[in-house]
Amino acid sequence: MDKNSAIHRLKGILPGGVAIAFAVLAFAPGSAQASTASGTVITNIATVNYNDAGNVPQPLVTAAPVSVTVTLVASPVAFGTAPGATSVNQGQSATLTYTITGTANGPDTYNVGSTEAGNVNDSGSTTTPPGPITLGGTTLAVPAVAGNTTITVPYDQNPLLTSVNGLAPGNTIVIGGVAYLIAAGGITKNQGGVNNAVNTATLTLTTAITGATVPAGSVVGQQVTFTVNVTSGNVTGGGSTGTVSVTTTVTGSGPGVSQGPTAITVNRPVLTVAKLVSVNGTVFSGSGVGPPGATLTYQIQASNGGTSIAQQVAFTDVLPPYLTYVPGSGKVSLTANTTAFSNYGSAAALTDNAGNYTVATSAASPPVTTITYNPPSPGNGTVNGGGALVLYFQAKIN
Repeated sequence: MDKNSAIHRLKGILPGGVAIAFAVLAFAPGSAQASTASGTVITNIATVNYNDAGNVPQPLVTAAPVSVTVTLVASPVAFGTAPGATSVNQGQSATLTYTITGTANGPDTYNVGSTEAGNVNDSGSTTTPPGPITLGGTTLAVPAVAGNTTITVPYDQNPLLTSVNGLAPGNTIVIGGVAYLIAAGGITKNQGGVNNAVNTATLTLTTAITGATVPAGSVVGQQVTFTVNVTSGNVTGGGSTGTVSVTTTVTGSGPGVSQGPTAITVNRPVLTVAKLVSVNGTVFSGSGVGPPGATLTYQIQASNGGTSIAQQVAFTDVLPPYLTYVPGSGKVSLTANTTAFSNYGSAAALTDNAGNYTVATSAASPPVTTITYNPPSPGNGTVNGGGALVLYFQAKIN
């Protein structure tokens, strides 16, 4: 090949005066790109110019177009930090909140899974992650410049204006590491144009671009939050607390990404009951000495030594035949400190057979008297951790 022939080929001109021209009829980046959005159709059309033997230009000859559709390049999500340690009362559930951002050049669907490992003194807890999550994604067709409230992305071959590559108005998207919101009605598609060569879409944001210019080809990924529900299970080993450790993994077309473990402390009530008696009405102990006719004051302590509330705390006490209940003697005290009970004199009076306090004497011989106190929760029936509910009543020795 001679030098001139080589130059002609480099210029796109074949020997004999035949020229070749190429036109790109679908979106094509104007410079080298980091990425092009999936679903983008790149169409090339070649034309040939030539002259006849008399050097008369002949009609342009156009080849059939050649199209290439850009495919999805799978990429793991950007997973925000794991939720911090938290606590929950036994019998209730904890909610863990996570944030993920798509980093692929198009929409992808991700499965969420949560596992427990390293639980301490807890059994029966369960985790409930959400179903599959689809994140929209595209790329910048032109740089995103600070101060602009719009970005330009490739056309996704869907003429509907409701979304672009899975991105819709109201979605949160991340551009250059900064989160933005797509405005209502903020999608305009520019399909066609002269020679059908535009093929872009415009996304309008609710706030202007900030920071440094984000180069063309950068991924624009959707960001969402999701929650994992964790039931408490039951604290084992007789203690007042247990721990559930949860790790969550998000897996799409690419490798999975995990966050955790997040430690959830499970608190449970630990109720103990002590019954004391006083012969003089002020000093209580586990036993006493008194003659027939003496009035005894009983104190029943329901103390919560755990770290969670105890609900629906209710008392039942049956008097032996040798005792007779003193009418109107019932009293109650709810305290936040198990070592500082109110005395009988300062406790709140209860009314026999009214509300939640019942005194029932059987018709048997000898009669048996049953005392019940079943206060509502919330209210006196709820005892906080470290607190106590104390029931008092009096009875005479027959």
